[in-house]
Amino acid sequence: MKYIPPKRKTKVVFVQLGSPEAPTPKALRKYLREFLGDPRLIDWNPFVWKIILNCFVLPFRPKKSAKLYERIWDGESFPLITNTIEFTERVEKELAEIDKEGHVEVNHAFLLSPPYVHEVYDSWEEDLRNGVGATKLMVIPMFPQYSESTVASGIDSLAKELSKRVKIPTFEVITNFHRTHAFIDNSVQLLDSKLQELSEKGVKVDTLLLTFHGMQKRRIIEKGDDYYRHCYETYRLIVDRLNHIKPENTMMTFQSKFGSEEWITPYTDEVVEDLIKEGKKEIVVYSPSFVVDCLETTDELGHELVEDAKEWGGNVYPVECLNVDQQWCK
Repeated sequence: MKYIPPKRKTKVVFVQLGSPEAPTPKALRKYLREFLGDPRLIDWNPFVWKIILNCFVLPFRPKKSAKLYERIWDGESFPLITNTIEFTERVEKELAEIDKEGHVEVNHAFLLSPPYVHEVYDSWEEDLRNGVGATKLMVIPMFPQYSESTVASGIDSLAKELSKRVKIPTFEVITNFHRTHAFIDNSVQLLDSKLQELSEKGVKVDTLLLTFHGMQKRRIIEKGDDYYRHCYETYRLIVDRLNHIKPENTMMTFQSKFGSEEWITPYTDEVVEDLIKEGKKEIVVYSPSFVVDCLETTDELGHELVEDAKEWGGNVYPVECLNVDQQWCK
């Protein structure tokens, strides 16, 4: 009998950070212990950081963070979880239209929430035993721009998992996708739609801010992290293609500063305050370092920055992430 090799099949896994189990101090303490315990995220002397984390951060920060997470809790889950699940389902549906023979399957995994990376790996091994396993693994960390603290952290988790396994597939890791048409063109479409909507409502937008998650300046200068370059490339690729605002009326800023070190500037909140003082009071804000909404977009920008802007005498109009936008999923 002639040997028929198994069908070539690629398993694509979208990897996100994850969220706490619930908006409670107990759940946040567990989440922050693992999140802030990652040496890729906090690259200080591990002995010193362990003391700071356990003696000064974990006893106090969980209670404060729980209140923030409570504002984006829908009673069952958080935006990052629900959007990632629906995004994966929609991508799967779009794939089914063009991949009739099932050469590609998609899954999602979280670093700090179920389903964890090891659970998805278990499912692949189970598929192998049933004769339907993928022959290639493609891992896509859902961070458009590369940085050590996000993408490299995810790769560490994968490498740790591989170190425990006997069966290892041919695999590929996509370390950035900030220059892809899928990301740029759909971000442009999202922003142009928002700018046009505001114009039709009589709002004359003064400034568009593309705000990225911050990073310690030291990582860029001393360690050579590509993150800042990727952010600037993202900024230029988006603003140079917009139809409803001129590039000179846009700015690149950074948010979510943590700790006392100097981070990449300018800081988003300071820029907004300065713009309003200058009389530029109608400001649109979009964060292209995220593809699904999370605490940093829904609360930090969508709640705190909006409220601060009102106190300063202006208005901030946040633009949601791509989330489950149909064209983005396609």
